[in-house]
Amino acid sequence: MRIANKVVAHFRDGRIVRGYTYDFSPNKDIFHVVDAKDKERVTEISTSQLKALFFVKTFEGNKNHPGPGEFSMEDFKKSPGLKVKVRFFDHEVMYGSTHGYAPNRKGFFITPANREINNDRVFVVKDSTVAVETWRWEKAHQPSEKTSEASPVTHPSAMPH
Repeated sequence: MRIANKVVAHFRDGRIVRGYTYDFSPNKDIFHVVDAKDKERVTEISTSQLKALFFVKTFEGNKNHPGPGEFSMEDFKKSPGLKVKVRFFDHEVMYGSTHGYAPNRKGFFITPANREINNDRVFVVKDSTVAVETWRWEKAHQPSEKTSEASPVTHPSAMPH
């Protein structure tokens, strides 16, 4: 039996597709989304055209949701994984945790810092980012990794603000 993932695909050009995917894989270039309202409508999506793929709790979302910087720092510190701050080309900033970030991959999953928002996890397409900063709390005195699509990996000494 195939598992349906409830997703909202945000394209780099601003388009949004809501629906269910059965075949998304971070290692594949193409996947499909069955429309949330019309099960007969299937959209083939190229990962390279995406900003990010949001795995969501509901399609309605929460219009009054907290902003990307509104989360409990104490809860965030306790969450497992490498901490990450993602800055997208459209100036959106997202904080979360990841277990699979590697600068040479096409993308990576993050779990949002604020667990009360509609997103369970997000697949971030690396080419849609301006910068990705990573750090671990227990080693805050050590350099974190900062990458961007336009520059090689650098190592800033400060944690992101």
